[in-house]
Amino acid sequence: MLAHLLKTRGYDLSFTMLEIGARPAGSQREPFYRLVEQFPSSRLAAFEVDPHLCNDLNRESLRGVTYYPVALGKAEEPREFYETQHPQCSSLYPPDERYADLFHNFEVVRLKRVSRIDTVSLDHFVKAHNIGPVDFIKIDIQGAELEVFQGGSEALKHVLCITCEVEFVPLYRNQPLFGDVDACLRAHGMQFHKFLGLAGRTAKPVLINGDINYPGQHMWSDAVYVRDLFNVHALKDNELLKLALLVDLYHSPDIAFFLLRQFDTRHHTDLADVYLKELAAVAQPPPQA
Repeated sequence: MLAHLLKTRGYDLSFTMLEIGARPAGSQREPFYRLVEQFPSSRLAAFEVDPHLCNDLNRESLRGVTYYPVALGKAEEPREFYETQHPQCSSLYPPDERYADLFHNFEVVRLKRVSRIDTVSLDHFVKAHNIGPVDFIKIDIQGAELEVFQGGSEALKHVLCITCEVEFVPLYRNQPLFGDVDACLRAHGMQFHKFLGLAGRTAKPVLINGDINYPGQHMWSDAVYVRDLFNVHALKDNELLKLALLVDLYHSPDIAFFLLRQFDTRHHTDLADVYLKELAAVAQPPPQA
């Protein structure tokens, strides 16, 4: 809805986005892929360590989406890579298999083999591939997220929104936890916005509601960060509109309205009011016959 509103007003935006840890977790695409479809000049660089998977994904990718068989980390260096029973759980950190012993449905994190890979810093990759200023990052790499941020200080200067998997307990040995990631992102001018649910498991042998994935123990979540809302005057016009679209994607119409209002104040437009009316129309039940 907001994309349509902006496009009809002539604001044809171009997003630069990164998906770090791009192995599909099902048939449904992440919501930010819709921005590539709505704004065809946008680009999405997606990263996954498996070169065969990247080849398959590139054959079927949307226009503007490129998958890179690259492992991002803190620096350009060789690292041990801990491959688990399910490749989705593989990491630069060794899994703590005590969690598989204690909790339901954690066999997927058991160690399968250890290999060697070369990591590349985010800043190095962005510069080498002429990516340009990055608007949005989605990152989910099993505990190594902080290392990517530490190797991406330049890239983080321009980022408007980040969706990052964070852990509350060390599922991987010596991994950074939510507090470590939060401190890093706040130091880069980002503000915590919300969790996209809370995930976890229940300790064996008890089942709650018959669900082996019931989060009796909260363990991880996806955390959404946005550029500091109390410093939005520093954002350019197109950055205000881009951030409004990104938070709208993650079901925060209140923040989208706030950002549109800032844009309206600068340019004497009515985007925020029109957006609010369209939100109200969608929320109302259809008239009775």
